[in-house]
Amino acid sequence: MILRKKEAHFRDFDEQSYIKIERLLDLKINEEYKEELKELYSLEDNREEILKIGNATPLIDALLELDAACKKKDIKSKIRNVQLKRLYEKEKAVFEIFGVEDEEILLENGSDILEVETVYSAKNDILDYYSLSKFANYCRDLEYETLVNFIRDYLKAKNENNEDECSLRLVYKNEDSKYYFRAITSADGYKDYGINFSIVIALLALDSYAEDNNEEIYINSFVVDESNIYVSFQLSKGIVLTPNLSLKFTLILENDEIKRNAVSFNGMFTLIFNDNGRESEIFLRPRGMKSDENEFASDLLTYRHSGSISNVLEKIGLLPELIREYVEQVSDDAKGIIEIENPDDVKKLIAKKVKYSKKPEFKAYKDQIFNNLMNNNVTNVFGLFELLRSVEDLFEHTDVVSKDFWRTKLYESLIEKK
Repeated sequence: MILRKKEAHFRDFDEQSYIKIERLLDLKINEEYKEELKELYSLEDNREEILKIGNATPLIDALLELDAACKKKDIKSKIRNVQLKRLYEKEKAVFEIFGVEDEEILLENGSDILEVETVYSAKNDILDYYSLSKFANYCRDLEYETLVNFIRDYLKAKNENNEDECSLRLVYKNEDSKYYFRAITSADGYKDYGINFSIVIALLALDSYAEDNNEEIYINSFVVDESNIYVSFQLSKGIVLTPNLSLKFTLILENDEIKRNAVSFNGMFTLIFNDNGRESEIFLRPRGMKSDENEFASDLLTYRHSGSISNVLEKIGLLPELIREYVEQVSDDAKGIIEIENPDDVKKLIAKKVKYSKKPEFKAYKDQIFNNLMNNNVTNVFGLFELLRSVEDLFEHTDVVSKDFWRTKLYESLIEKK
């Protein structure tokens, strides 16, 4: 990442954490898209309106702080004008971009040749275009400098007449006073529906949902940097499934600004089990929502970094009905959990899934979780809940990938029985 992640976790909220529309309009959003949003939602006329989503203020403050620390720019280029200069360890490299026409960069840089260091997967994006990324790393690791130079010269020569175009995402970090090469995006049809845009859309939609359904909604966690965001919105109403079991729904918003299918809404569920005055809870994340149209479970809702804003808003309008259907699906399936006859066998099934999991981010936790599960016997469902809940405390707060992977494994084991 270029900037340090901002994160926060909340167990509750107060009304002082609501946000006014005028504060949303301070966020950096493509001006064309912002004007269209203002018109479609009459935002200029409703600047003083308060969106009643708890903990929205600290999230917007974090986004504004990131906005102040960097700026993002997409420039068009021909592939031949993006030339390797140096390879470094891991996934870092330096490229030169020739023929830059952006007036702001020309003024800042004093030249139409811009030298940029890669971040994220930008190095691979370029070298994989020629299926050379792995070979280049091989040469670099063995300190074959001559071969690395050969690769550089080879790409330059092969590109000499290459008319292919691309769009380059650059991020200017104010603290460093320089641009970084973030990624290649599509030269045609890419819309910069960035993290700020996705948050504005989500807050407007959920505020409407909360009012229509007499629901309180608050943000219980977020993790955000200059290019990615993960936010969980807790719906406060619980749903009673049985006298001992209830469920709460959390809407998850994720957006990687670069990925074409990037903006997704999905669901996470909290199952609360009461047993003779004792209470325990576990978190489950299905792979997605089941539907008659799709053979496999899919995200609750997604929209691409392409297409018109009106199409995006049309999709977002489906959110209330999708949430209702999703909660119904999981509610029906979850009722069987308290009827598990052999909870220790279920525990062993989960431990087996952990042992043979191949998720790279999860690797650091595997041994500790496996030992924690296998060293504790459970004789009833409440004991199983308590043991599974204790695993949540092993994860780093910001490691949402590993936590969600774990929660999906629980869902498969407890509900899908696979």
